[in-house]
Amino acid sequence: MTTNASFLESATRFLQERFELAAPRYGSVYGIRQSRTGENWEFDRATATRVFIVHISDDEGSAIENQSVAHTRWSIEELRKRRREISPEGIVLLVTGYVEGWIPDGPITLH
Repeated sequence: MTTNASFLESATRFLQERFELAAPRYGSVYGIRQSRTGENWEFDRATATRVFIVHISDDEGSAIENQSVAHTRWSIEELRKRRREISPEGIVLLVTGYVEGWIPDGPITLH
């Protein structure tokens, strides 16, 4: 992304181009992570991350799974078991809280 690009517009364009989702339907919750300079060893500069939840149909999910063995659907239980494999930290809580309905709408800070 460029410096002034919109996270939501960039995510929408990516979903349309990569997964052929014509009109992605976003959830009411999204994750925000802003690193500090020096925290990110890969880039050695502050980085901003947004995590969006997108609603897809079973057919869309199947089509995405068929694109690559790297794409799979996990249950909430499987997601919790794999929490150490997923970054940034906090995504599992974001998703489970959204699915289970106990997390409020709007931005949630991820650590």
